[in-house]
Amino acid sequence: MRSRAFLSFLLVCSFHAASVASAIPLKPFQIGFGGGTSIPVSDAKDAFKKGWHGSGIVRLNLPMMPFGLQGNFSYNHFSLDQQKLGFSGSERVLSGIADARFGLPIPGPIRPYLLAGVGTYSIKEDPDQAGVASQSTTKFGINGGGGVNIDVPGLPVHAFLEGKIENIYTDEGVGGAVKDFKTRIVPVTFGIFLF
Repeated sequence: MRSRAFLSFLLVCSFHAASVASAIPLKPFQIGFGGGTSIPVSDAKDAFKKGWHGSGIVRLNLPMMPFGLQGNFSYNHFSLDQQKLGFSGSERVLSGIADARFGLPIPGPIRPYLLAGVGTYSIKEDPDQAGVASQSTTKFGINGGGGVNIDVPGLPVHAFLEGKIENIYTDEGVGGAVKDFKTRIVPVTFGIFLF
């Protein structure tokens, strides 16, 4: 019974979002850029320090649909934690992610949204210590999170603030020393859409 009520609620929200979206003119195609902090969580926080990232984003807004599509291309950089690992170095993660974006039916200049998707992650470890080899691998991952679109009156750009958790399906840690290593990062991104 609860699942049926929840499904009905989602359908009502979807139709309402579609009606709100039809009242507001949407650009069918948007390109944006952003960056911010990347926070390692789970096992990753025991190997990496906080890092930074830059992203390029392409959005496809589908008229009369309660969701849009979004592609993210990101570069994450972390420093290895010398106190915890015994050596320093860096880790970089290049990712290509496809997301579905669900706008919440709240009118106004600040409009929240939820997103979820899948992607591929190219991970390269570059330890500074002799005898510990650099390694690189490509893994599959999933992500989910949310954000807000911010309309700036009188300007041709639109800002956004977004946070999500990315779960990369890795099986070992830095240098292959730790098995069942879970790589999870939380990128928090601020950026703009140019058109």
